Formats: sequence, C-alpha cells, structure tokens
Amino acid sequence: MKKIYTTKIFTILFLLLFIVSYPNENIVNLFSNYSKLPQILIKSEMLFEVDSTPTSISFDLYIDNMKYFYFKIHKPSILSEIDYYYDLHNNKFYTDLKEDIDAYDNINNNLKIFKDFISILSITYSQDKFFIKTFEENNNIIYYFYPKSKNALRFLGIDYTQMYIYFKKFEDIYYLEKIKFVNSNNKKRVIANISITPYNTDFIKKHLLEIQ
Repeated sequence: MKKIYTTKIFTILFLLLFIVSYPNENIVNLFSNYSKLPQILIKSEMLFEVDSTPTSISFDLYIDNMKYFYFKIHKPSILSEIDYYYDLHNNKFYTDLKEDIDAYDNINNNLKIFKDFISILSITYSQDKFFIKTFEENNNIIYYFYPKSKNALRFLGIDYTQMYIYFKKFEDIYYLEKIKFVNSNNKKRVIANISITPYNTDFIKKHLLEIQ
C-alpha cells in the first residue's frame, strides 16, 4: 500500500518538475525569483476534470536548502495521516504514520525514472513544436503553449494538449500562481493552483535526526 502512496507523490512531483524544467528562458527567469529563498513552502491544490467525476489533490511541500524535504498530503483524506520526508544528503526517504517509521534507501534510483521521462518529454514537447504566446491579464503574466500543428491536428480530429502558466505580480516581482492543462476542446482540464512562500523549515532536519 505504501508503494502506491509513494507513486502518487512522485506523480505530483513529476508535474512540478516538468514545468520547472521546461526550457523557456523567460519562464526560467521568473522561476529564478525562488532561487534566493533557501527555505520555502509550496502549497498546491490540483483539480482533475478529465472524466465525469472531478477529483482533487491538495498538498504542502516544505523545502530546506534543496537538501531536506517534507511532504504533506491533505486530499485525498486516505493519505492525510502519513508524513513523508526525504533526506537528499543521505539519499533516504521516510514515511511516518503516527510514529510508525519506514525508511527507503537509494530513492534516487526511483527518481531517475521520472528524470528520464522528463528528458523525453522535453524533446517531445520542445519549443520547435510549440508556439508560446505571452499576454497580461488582471495583473498576471500568462504563458500559453499550443502545438504548431494545432490546425492540422484539429482538421484530423486528433486531440492535443494546451498549457497555461500564470504568474502573479506582487511588488514588481512575478510569482507562480497557477498551471493549467486543457485538451483541444477545453472540456478536459488539469489545474494546479500553487503558492510559493518563504517559510522556516528547520523542523525538517530536527525530525530527521530524531527518526534516523
């Protein structure tokens, strides 16, 4: 069962990794705002409207200097009682269910699968295959990605994916606010509402010392 939990976590992290790793200079510059923050909290709620029953996932990800991580899922409730910790320095992953601790070694081997998949996607969805439009709306800067073959795909009746990345301006700095994926007729959507803020994450190292 815990392997299923871990897979769900990696699925969520994969989406964030793919967005951050997308090779667009302007977007990378906007994400660089966070590089100056050694300790951050990422709060996200993801809404999946891809079938007749919409579902959602809500989680918090705490990061300490890109070395120590704490992951907390709020939705679905079946996962809400489990705390997840990752010690990058020692390459250890921990699950904590009411002080019942399980440890997993060599987690990088599992992450490599997702990193390789991201590399494949970076080629498949490279900028030479997509148009990128930029526009501003309600104090937001929005990047809209759609395939250059959009008209041909539509003519052939082939579904395709469009992506929107929203940055909110606050005190002359743009912060990531939302990521939205929609299909060609805008009837299927995946929306990730995201906030990234400074946060004292010293508690992660303290807890890792206690459970190791």
